[in-house]
Parts: sequence; C-alpha cells; structure tokens
Amino acid sequence: MMNLLDCVDAYKGAIDAVRPFEGEMLKQIKAYYRIGLTWTSNALEGNSLTEVETKVLLEDGLTVGGKPLRDTFEALGHAEAYDFMFTLLRNRAITELIVTSLSLSFSDLYSKQSMLQSLKVYLIAYS
Repeated sequence: MMNLLDCVDAYKGAIDAVRPFEGEMLKQIKAYYRIGLTWTSNALEGNSLTEVETKVLLEDGLTVGGKPLRDTFEALGHAEAYDFMFTLLRNRAITELIVTSLSLSFSDLYSKQSMLQSLKVYLIAYS
C-alpha cells in the first residue's frame, strides 16, 4: 500500500511527463482555472453568481438578470487580474507593489460601481 508521499510523488511524475504544457492543453488549463478560481474566490466573498453564470459571463460576456451589478464587476475584475498575472509571469515581474496595486484597483472598481448605482437610482427617482 502506498503511503501519502509516494502517492503524491506518483502524481507529480505523471504531471511532469506531459510538461511543459503548451498549445491547446495550456489554453484549456488556463481557461478552466480562470473560471473556477474566479467563481470560488468570489463565492467565498458572498458573490451570488453560480459557477455556470460565471462561465457564461467570462466566456460570452452575458450578464445574468436579477443579479447585483457588483457581482458582475467582481467576477470580471477577478478574471482580469488572473489574466494580468499571466502577463506578469511571462515577464517574471511579480512584486509586492504589483499585488498591492491589484488589490487597490478592485476597491476602486467597487467605488466606481457604487457611484454608477447611485446615479442610476437618482435618474430613476427623478425621471
């Protein structure tokens, strides 16, 4: 019977046998994690989008009726940050300053969304 470390080593060996990931395989892996990580991260924060709704939003650009606009912006922002991290990986330039800037850009996005929502309420109230 394999112990846990032997099992982990076996899985790692199987993954290493197909490395480096390139072409279509790499594209599929990145897309899978882009959707999955966006959905799980946002769900932990209370986002109401389902995994399927997140997938449709990110792949097709279609929003879900009846869902808060904040949830849409949050998912799009997370996916944008995910894509940006791959740009940084290609340049090998991930720093603490960049990670902090990404975090601040999310809070800026939310404040813009709040301003838009306030404007929408104002326009409806005075129409």
